[in-house]
Amino acid sequence: MNTDLQLYGSQLSSLQTARLLEHIFEMNLSNEERDGERPTPVCIWGTHGIGKTRMVEDFRQSKGWQVAYCAPAQFEEMGDLHGLPIQRDTAEADGGATTYLPPDWVPTEEGPGILLLDDLNRADDRILRGTMQLLQNFEMFSWRLPPKWQIVATANPEGGDYSVTPMDDSMLTRMLHITMVFDVKAWAQWAVNAGVDPRGIAFALTYPETITGQRTTARSLTQFF
Repeated sequence: MNTDLQLYGSQLSSLQTARLLEHIFEMNLSNEERDGERPTPVCIWGTHGIGKTRMVEDFRQSKGWQVAYCAPAQFEEMGDLHGLPIQRDTAEADGGATTYLPPDWVPTEEGPGILLLDDLNRADDRILRGTMQLLQNFEMFSWRLPPKWQIVATANPEGGDYSVTPMDDSMLTRMLHITMVFDVKAWAQWAVNAGVDPRGIAFALTYPETITGQRTTARSLTQFF
């Protein structure tokens, strides 16, 4: 791995990451049920094309959990996070008060479920700062995540040629961190279950050095095979 890249947490394969996620989620759900504590979010770091998002999606499918997908890099203003203001009627003399309609990606049913903040650090700095309350309290001022929901973020490393927004310590310490690394044997196990052409799997196992993580990644090879 490029030593110029800034990454956080233990370096784990996709299989190890999934096992650790399961443990963290079990502890989060137990603490929430016993003490009413909000869960601790998880941020999965890693280079592009190694399957971070796919791993989370496969994990939640295996559990039968709900998922809500959010791509903060696509947001242009804070209204994309906290929703749009509307005037609600009241009996007060001023004739009404302003409230907010949550975005349609916000889950409304009780979990278990995963809110996936994909490519979190590709969002602008203002949007990143706007997610801090969500990561800390599982809510914005205008809406709240239902019980039994987990937050998982994915992020590319700082450094190298990645166009990302650095996270400061206040934001980093709101999450648990894992660095997911490409492991050809873990990928091969996934590829067999996913129905990837066995000739492609054999090629990757025979020549793992061809998967450089730059232009040739697990994602691009999977598409080709």
